[in-house]
Amino acid sequence: MFNHTAKAAAAIVASDIMTAHVICTTTDASVRSAAQLLHEHRVGALPVLNAAGAPVGMASDGDLLGRRVGQDRGEWWLEMLARGTHPAELSAEIYDRPVESVMTSPLITIAPNTPVAEIAQRMRAHRIKRLPVVRDGTIVGLVSRTDLLDLVERLPTGEAEKAGGLGGLFGSFAGRQRVSLAERLAAAEAADHAAAATTNLSAVSFRSMVEAYKHEQVDAATKAKHAAELERQRQVKAVLEQRVSGEFWQQLLNHAALAAKHGERELLLLRFPADACSDGGRKINIREEGWAETLRGEAAELYARWNNELKAKGFGLDARVLSFENGVIGDFGLYLTWGG
Repeated sequence: MFNHTAKAAAAIVASDIMTAHVICTTTDASVRSAAQLLHEHRVGALPVLNAAGAPVGMASDGDLLGRRVGQDRGEWWLEMLARGTHPAELSAEIYDRPVESVMTSPLITIAPNTPVAEIAQRMRAHRIKRLPVVRDGTIVGLVSRTDLLDLVERLPTGEAEKAGGLGGLFGSFAGRQRVSLAERLAAAEAADHAAAATTNLSAVSFRSMVEAYKHEQVDAATKAKHAAELERQRQVKAVLEQRVSGEFWQQLLNHAALAAKHGERELLLLRFPADACSDGGRKINIREEGWAETLRGEAAELYARWNNELKAKGFGLDARVLSFENGVIGDFGLYLTWGG
């Protein structure tokens, strides 16, 4: 296991924390065989390699089973698929389909020397949980969000912030794990109280429990709203602070070329919160001229790269609303386009 005391937090890179033994599948492998690998090795996704051994996509249990399958059913459905059993809601043809037809691509990758802060930024920007580590076109490891969380928990107090704000980016996930434990303890305590209440049954005691429940629900909703706002602020901060390196830009262009080979007419370069725009996303939302001037941070840098390098070559750049939250704009997507 990597020893964080032997290296400064800001100097930790992908090769220090990655899982070196990576279970992969191939583009021509069947969905059934990929499901078997996921089930046997207890992993959530598999990098997909082409005939030359180069990584070209990622196949998760959701990709194999279809997004309509609920999370509570995913594990046992996966086991049925791996064993060749035919769930009633899945057509038999899905077993023999090639992984290439269901995988997620293009594949976002990192190099062995990618700093952990940049890894965290990419996971947040692209809403992904794992990044293959590639050297000279070959996968040499895999860094998951769990690896980063484990690193944050093992770093001494204050060291996570030295690693380019790693603690701020992933503190929310670690926090949710701690809250989960606290919730379980609170639930156990509540169960004890409820059991004690039954020893002295009365309508008054029941009404008291109802009122207590209402207060708990209000408190929980308030806490959830506050946590969501903090998470939103972290996302905005990440977009504003992230810089687009030449290496990362070239990787995006490679992904765009791969997407075109797969028949796509555009590529999502970045998903970012509306609050990252100087006007809160108003101009983008109503398609008003001058919307690009409201972009900040990473979004602004991507726009500048496109304007300086790709616009004259016929490529387009578009920003669209991707989500609404309680009637308010949530996230925008910045797309590189080349289709007619």
